[in-house]
Amino acid sequence: MDKLLQVRTGKLRPVFGLQTPSGIFKTVQQNPVKVEFLGCEGDEHGYIGHGGVDKALMWYPSQHYAFWKTELPQNAHLFGVGGFGENIVTSSEKLNEKEVCVGDMFRFGQGEAGVVIQISEPRQPCFMLNHRFEVKDMSIRSQNANRTGWYCRVLKEGHIQSGDPISLVERKYPKWTVKAVQTMLYVERKNWEAIRELSELSELGEEIRTIFLNRLKKGIFLDESDRLAGGEDKAWNEYRLVGKKVETPRICSFEFETIDTSESPAPATPGSHIRVKFGRNNQVVRAYSIVGGDSNRFTLGIALDRDSRGGSRYLHEELKIGDSLSFSQMKSDFPPAVDADHHILIAGGVGITAFLITARQLRQQGQNFHLYYAIRSAHDVAFKYPVQELGNNVTVLDGSKGQRLAKSNSRTHIYCCGPQRLMDGVTLAARTLNFPSSNLHFEAFTALTSGDPFTVELAESKKTLDVKEEQTLLDVLRDSGFNVPSSCEVGNCGTCRVGVRSGKVEHRGTGLLEGEKKGAMLSCVSRGIGKVVLDL
Repeated sequence: MDKLLQVRTGKLRPVFGLQTPSGIFKTVQQNPVKVEFLGCEGDEHGYIGHGGVDKALMWYPSQHYAFWKTELPQNAHLFGVGGFGENIVTSSEKLNEKEVCVGDMFRFGQGEAGVVIQISEPRQPCFMLNHRFEVKDMSIRSQNANRTGWYCRVLKEGHIQSGDPISLVERKYPKWTVKAVQTMLYVERKNWEAIRELSELSELGEEIRTIFLNRLKKGIFLDESDRLAGGEDKAWNEYRLVGKKVETPRICSFEFETIDTSESPAPATPGSHIRVKFGRNNQVVRAYSIVGGDSNRFTLGIALDRDSRGGSRYLHEELKIGDSLSFSQMKSDFPPAVDADHHILIAGGVGITAFLITARQLRQQGQNFHLYYAIRSAHDVAFKYPVQELGNNVTVLDGSKGQRLAKSNSRTHIYCCGPQRLMDGVTLAARTLNFPSSNLHFEAFTALTSGDPFTVELAESKKTLDVKEEQTLLDVLRDSGFNVPSSCEVGNCGTCRVGVRSGKVEHRGTGLLEGEKKGAMLSCVSRGIGKVVLDL
């Protein structure tokens, strides 16, 4: 017979510097805990959608923590029992998302005196997990891995405590395991027969049934970005072009001003970039580094790509003063390391745009740094005044004069943004000098996404997908119903990574460390060779 390992409860408190308080940090209760129809006595819920009759208790299988420690070894110290904010802790292999079913009734304790609960719905992981485990895509990782835990409603009140026996009272729907319901929520989102059946399943939580009913009757597919990322990628705002200046024969600066001014604008921080939509139905999305400014008014530097598919060419040749575009919120995926004693910034061409805010801040803070700016010739220096302001902290390397980078020591962090040949050169030089790869940071401003077609086998959902020459894996997964998050979409940030079980991968981009490439790939730029098997 299975046993209850722990009962955990927690009070609401401010966490992670967020405005929303949370009860995710729960403590083990040594004495019997009273369980009522709305949950454990003394337990509090903060985020909208947590709590209520259908979510009285959260149950998480503790055996999952070993998986997460292996999957994310750099954060292993954070994956302790209770980390997911669960009330109920068990360790039986029989009690997991693949075995437990919606509608299952369990008794905790002996005989008629025990508490009776019913499995109501899968937990839909939220952005709090990203902060709790210091992994920016932890919510979507747990969702895709079907290791989310589940919610329970209380059918018979009473008291529970660690050591109580757990027994299955009734299983009405063996077909609808927690994982099977998740498959309909996130993968087979247009399996109308299954969705109709689930929408009529009275034991399924009201929130999930409503999602299915809205799909079925109204054709509404829920936007999950707010839940998964805390709204970080949800808000798009209109900006008007107010300034345009030729910096070099290939690079122009563009100054944009918001249409709805904020009284407390967010400043652009080191490594900040922003995404912009344009083209027919706003289907073209590009990410660009911010040179300076804030959320009310900012400047971008954009090079005209001779092979442009409509992005830079549109901005250079068609966009006029007064035209407006939709921009995302600013986001930083390329900040300087906080524990570095010395910073070396290496920019090539338009790559200078990734470092101007960083260099300015490092100089203001009196930190030890140097910027190397590699150009083709003297005519190719963009943003001359901000570069000159850096004084002795900058060296302009003129390729026409044969100037090249000098060697460095291993007590620094090196950051590089520029064309692929520059990044390849820095990588090769660092390897030759045995420079630690963990101290190397890269950001690409363009990415090759096309290539040979390949096949993807999805191990968990038993699907096979074909990725054509001009398609990205990210696009194909999204078209198939997977809510894969992304940010830069040029291989820099690592947000769109997916697990790889087997097969050869042509790795592109810089968002994965060498050691991570054995079991993951960047779905926005990397491509399989022949067939790859993904952990989805």
